[in-house]
Amino acid sequence: MASEILSREDLQAAYIRVQCYAEHTPLMTFPKLNEHFGAELWLKCEQFQPIGAFKIRGATNFILQMSEAERKKGVVTHSSGNHAQAVAYVCHHLGMPAYIVMPENSNKLKIRNAKGWGAEVRFCEPGTEPRLKMAQEVHEETGAMIMPSYDHPWIMGGQASCAMEIFREQNDFDYLLAPLGGGGLLSGSALSAHYFSAGTKVIGTEPTQASDGFEGFHSGERVEQAKANTIADGLRTTVGAFPFPVIQKHVDDIWLAEEAAIVQWMYRIWDWTKLIIEPSCAVPFAALDQQKEKMKGKKLAVIVTGGNVDFTELPAGDQMMS
Repeated sequence: MASEILSREDLQAAYIRVQCYAEHTPLMTFPKLNEHFGAELWLKCEQFQPIGAFKIRGATNFILQMSEAERKKGVVTHSSGNHAQAVAYVCHHLGMPAYIVMPENSNKLKIRNAKGWGAEVRFCEPGTEPRLKMAQEVHEETGAMIMPSYDHPWIMGGQASCAMEIFREQNDFDYLLAPLGGGGLLSGSALSAHYFSAGTKVIGTEPTQASDGFEGFHSGERVEQAKANTIADGLRTTVGAFPFPVIQKHVDDIWLAEEAAIVQWMYRIWDWTKLIIEPSCAVPFAALDQQKEKMKGKKLAVIVTGGNVDFTELPAGDQMMS
């Protein structure tokens, strides 16, 4: 059964490990958002993590389960940005080598931050296959352990700690919304709700220009190859083999967001909350805006996944909504 990929005890153990390097981030609510949606929204603000994103959770849970011999050789991973920074950060604090494969079109700020924490960054062409190929080459060259960015139970368990924190503070949410890229966060959140807040329905949100998760969810077959062309750079990956069955079983639905709305909602959140969020974080709000009639009067938690914005490459500001 999908729910047996990680047990309640696995998630509880991951929650304890993650506290070594991750912050317990705040839940915040904003009257203007509540008024707009006619609902009670609480934002789980993961941009306040040391690396500015939730990915530190999965990285910590994975690395702290490696053996001492494995840690000496380090890890090699592939990432478009936030996972790269998370791995670099944790490895820096443990004195471990970190080799990170990043697509050439990755966010420049995230590249700089990964290098800043001492990682050796190597670039590849965009796409899943080039990333996997180069990571394998680095593994063969260095002996470093290959660390998936989302497609592994240890990563899923670490990411689950975010929703666990939410439910420890308030466990009466009708819905929990999270962005969907590779599926580590969404699957971990769904398992957290399954074990610790059974009355909460979990919704995945995805750009229409990277809708492999939506397609797979409704067809029952995981989409393994897809071309993503979305501003939400953190969501350009296809859903992983480990997260997919968990999402199929424990996620209530997946909602889509149009590109223009993603940009508009990023600027709107900046304006209304004074919180800096990445385009990927705007996806839940853009998707929710299309479903707001059915959400009226509900209590919702939204995971704001990060705030690492490259301010030198912002989309046109004239797309901001009033």
